[in-house]
Amino acid sequence: MRKKLIEQLNELEQHRAISLHVPGHKNSTIGHLDILDIAHDKTEIVGLDNLHEPEEVLMDLNDFLSEKYKGYIAQVLTNGSTTGIIAAILAYKEIANRYIIMHNAHKSVHHGIDLAHHEPVITNSIYDIDLLPNDIVIVTYPTYEGRTEDIERIIEHVHGCGAYIIVDEAHGAHFDITPKFPKSAMNFDADIVIQSYHKMLPALTMGSVIFVNNRNISTYRHVMKYVNYIETSSPSYLVMASIESAHEFYLNYSDELFFLKRQMIFDALKQVGCIVGPQDDPAKLLVKHREHTVYELEQALIDSHIYPEMTTEDGVLFILPLSHEDDRYPYHVLLSRLEALNFVKNDIKTNDELYLLSNKVCIQHIIPYPPGVPFVRKGEVITAGDVKTLIHLYQNRVKIEGVTSNIEYYIDRER
Repeated sequence: MRKKLIEQLNELEQHRAISLHVPGHKNSTIGHLDILDIAHDKTEIVGLDNLHEPEEVLMDLNDFLSEKYKGYIAQVLTNGSTTGIIAAILAYKEIANRYIIMHNAHKSVHHGIDLAHHEPVITNSIYDIDLLPNDIVIVTYPTYEGRTEDIERIIEHVHGCGAYIIVDEAHGAHFDITPKFPKSAMNFDADIVIQSYHKMLPALTMGSVIFVNNRNISTYRHVMKYVNYIETSSPSYLVMASIESAHEFYLNYSDELFFLKRQMIFDALKQVGCIVGPQDDPAKLLVKHREHTVYELEQALIDSHIYPEMTTEDGVLFILPLSHEDDRYPYHVLLSRLEALNFVKNDIKTNDELYLLSNKVCIQHIIPYPPGVPFVRKGEVITAGDVKTLIHLYQNRVKIEGVTSNIEYYIDRER
């Protein structure tokens, strides 16, 4: 008998699962989503406007969000930042010379460029490429792990070459929330910026915003054309109301409690033998253990009903709550569970079919998720080294998209 999804969700509640992952409301303990009611799940009736051509209350919401950074036009998205990224890419497809992307680009960037019928130019650094006029540069800022770079210099360099820049700022909706957090790319005149409000701010999952520089209104019109193509025609009013609530939270935030509670989590982790790697974004931590693998650490956390965002060889990623005075986040429960962590050796999981992929051409992106960055891209050869890495990830129960499709394709070819 199948286990119902609602049963699985309720089981997490019964165990008082603690969120160190997205969304930013952390099981509705951060922010003020208690103002929402399931009865607010409405459609475009009189008085509730139309997201695809807003003229009333939703236009007011877009205008409210546009005030975040001077010189930008905001548009609410209810299908997540993927909608905004793909729409931004397609908005430039008529003038795009090339699409220049980094190796850490999210899969939605690859999908958007595929839909634009281009092949991306992939690089480790924008400075390794001789940019041409009308090149479209797409950067991820910050990275999933919370690392930043000199975005002001990058934007100046791109614009100086006559190119355009799209910034995937999905994990940076909280940037500039106080001076102790990094600065958004919108401080430096980026052409298009997409933010996932739900990742770091207390909004419902899929709540995002695309910001278009008002320097070029025709770009905005092209973006909206493709948003209307891609976005659902039945946007969630609950999600939109949660974006509004999250933006109010952002405008009124004070960080004193955040840094106090963050230090408490630091100290508790160090007490149990963890090595804590702070990132450029203070709301992200990469955690390792002195005596155990990152995957054993992840399992110990999950066994204690503490759920991190993801685990890679770099560490277990914690996304911290944006603490505030009336929050309901269970800090004391978290600290007590960290003190009592119990480590066990991982059972080795195997998949011998992975060996079939050695030296084969990848027919679908192979993507560890999270973070959603292709490990082997469609059209590339899957090397023996790639297979070794995939086996290692599989043994440690990392979720990988695209492996099954590749294996099934080559099994069918051999029949």
